[in-house]
Order: sequence, then C-alpha cells, then structure tokens
Amino acid sequence: MTVERVALVTGSARGMGRAMCDVLAEAGNVVVGLDRLSQDPGPCARTVSADLLDVTVPKQVVADILAREGRLDILVHNAAFYIPTHPLPEVTLEDYDLQTTINFRAIFFLSQAAAEAMKPNGWGRLIGISSVGARTGGVSSSAIYNATKAAVISMMKNFARNYGPFGITANAVAPGAVTGFMTDHMTPAEKAALSETLPLRRFAQPREIAEVVGFLASERASYVTGATIDVNGGWIMQ
Repeated sequence: MTVERVALVTGSARGMGRAMCDVLAEAGNVVVGLDRLSQDPGPCARTVSADLLDVTVPKQVVADILAREGRLDILVHNAAFYIPTHPLPEVTLEDYDLQTTINFRAIFFLSQAAAEAMKPNGWGRLIGISSVGARTGGVSSSAIYNATKAAVISMMKNFARNYGPFGITANAVAPGAVTGFMTDHMTPAEKAALSETLPLRRFAQPREIAEVVGFLASERASYVTGATIDVNGGWIMQ
C-alpha cells in the first residue's frame, strides 16, 4: 500500500516556496503551507498563518499537523529573512535578530520537532534551503544572511548524522540567483551584469529549485543525506 506522505513547507505564499508546494503536491504528497503572509491554498491541502519569530511556533505547528494529518514526513524550510540594503556599518541589532531568528533558530527547532515526529515511522526528509552566499560569503553587505545560510548546511549535516539511523535524511539546497522577490531589489543593469558572469547566462526560475527539493523529498533520494546540492547555474562549482 502506498503511503500518503505529509509535507510542511515554510515560506509557502510565493516564489520558491509556492513552487515547492506545487512540485510536492504533484508528486502526491499532502502539503501544508506555512507563511506569515496571507495566501490562498493553491496546491496546499491547507495553509497555516504563523510567524516564525515566535519561538513557540515550531512545536505548535508540528503538533497541529500530527493532530490533523496524523503524521509528518517531509519538512522543507524555505522561509528566510533578508535585508539587502544596509551597508555593514549600518547593520542594527534588529537586523541581526530578524535574520538569525528566521534563518537559523526557526529551522533548528522546526527540524528538531519534525525529526522527532518522523522517528516512529522510520522515514523522513529534512530539507533546508541555503544559498550560494553560504559558499561565497555574499556579493553584497549581507554578512548575517550568508552566515545563517552557511549554518543551514552545517545543521543539515548534523541532523543527517543523528537521525540517519531512523531512516531520516537531511540535506540542503543552495540556490543562486532566482527570479522573484528575493532579487527584486536589484536593478535591471545589475541583473544583466550578474547574468553575464554565470555559465548559463540567466537567473533560475523558482520551479527549477523546487524540482531539486522534490527529488530530495522522494524515494529516489533514499541514499542521499548530509549533502548540499548547488543549483546556481554554475556560479560556484564545488
């Protein structure tokens, strides 16, 4: 009998998060989308309105999914906060707290709660969305954002080691430049100049990142864990 998997995607209202919901739903998963922004369900079986700045949210959301859907099999932590406009000397404590809370603290406690929920079933997928900036340190004044994205890579490796014996894999995906709101602060000239430095000469579409997430969430990736998959058009080649 085929098991109907339940997936939680954070940052599901738009961009890559919405594309990830599409891909996971098309694969037959029951998708729960979490965002602090208002959203229509779209491909999601249901949506949750919650702010990951609230430290109580991770455990509450996982408990709610277990109560309503009966299980949790896949966590895709896509939600992130990025402040692109502050030069390093102008970065404030608020800037720091916003980015580290959403991009690091929330993913840890969500992964912790999700992994424990997955253990009884002997199967699970933890997928953290990192960034090419984790490899480069960033091309702008985004020191905190890039540091948190490097932390995602390390965190997924640690979860892979600790939860592998329970049939749970943990991996990161590191996108490069992606068309959408995360690059909307760039001028057309800046986008064109960056594109010219990439071997593929273009930005990714959100769906191209989501397809890799869909692979990692599937049975096809059963022996992939502790890995980081770079989806950056050749920006950085490991």
